Amino acid sequence: METKESTVAGRVAAADGSGARGRLPPGFRFRPTDLELVVHYLRRRALSSPLPAEVDIPEIRILAHDPSDLMPPGWAEEERYFFTCKEAKYVKGRRANRATGAGYWKATGKEKQVAVSVPAPKGGERQAVVVGMKRSLVFYRGKAPSGQKTDWVMHEYRLAGAGLAPCRRAQGSDAPAQPSEGWVLCRLFRKKKGAATAADRADATESARDPVDDAESSGVQFIDFFARADALGRPRAASPKSSSCVTDASAEHCREQESSSRSS
Repeated sequence: METKESTVAGRVAAADGSGARGRLPPGFRFRPTDLELVVHYLRRRALSSPLPAEVDIPEIRILAHDPSDLMPPGWAEEERYFFTCKEAKYVKGRRANRATGAGYWKATGKEKQVAVSVPAPKGGERQAVVVGMKRSLVFYRGKAPSGQKTDWVMHEYRLAGAGLAPCRRAQGSDAPAQPSEGWVLCRLFRKKKGAATAADRADATESARDPVDDAESSGVQFIDFFARADALGRPRAASPKSSSCVTDASAEHCREQESSSRSS
């Protein structure tokens, strides 16, 4: 007779698609940065575009599962990734629902910007273009607000700013694809006491390498490279089917935007 835990684990394993898609070669691990998760995975899912080869992130209703069911004892990796849809706590409200059957997820701290740097006009310092937001949550068992804190942690990523810009997938297309705002990407892991987790190390490495993640929203620029191609009379290059349509802006285009803003 199957237990509840084995049934849930079986459904998650089936959703993982391990039998339908190839796995990463031995020795390789899926360790994406925040920017890679937003641009190459979440944005592609929001556009219904295929993910990079050999990577399969299951789609589940994360509030229907206990964290221990999603990463049962003996799970080989230190973290796991899922796509899920945002749920509102109230029908006419915007507050997110965080309650599960056995507890609730509680947000900690403020949302962090996930940004890509682009060349600035006139050779100045590079500017930040926000493409998403990251929020950290901790799982509590019991009913809010008196639940018991656990060592389960989740990073939730959503599209924002330029990450929500429409994408024209093929040459001559008159209807650019609009990313769906309902999707979020979750990174689930269990925090180890006295030891840094893989997610903690990735965050520390990324923060040291790319300080633009904390840039203020006033530095955000939106890139309309299709309109620029039309104005110059140049043919549009077809975008790859799996493209997330996020590119760096050229210095010349930044100067055009600057001149336009001054004239207005």
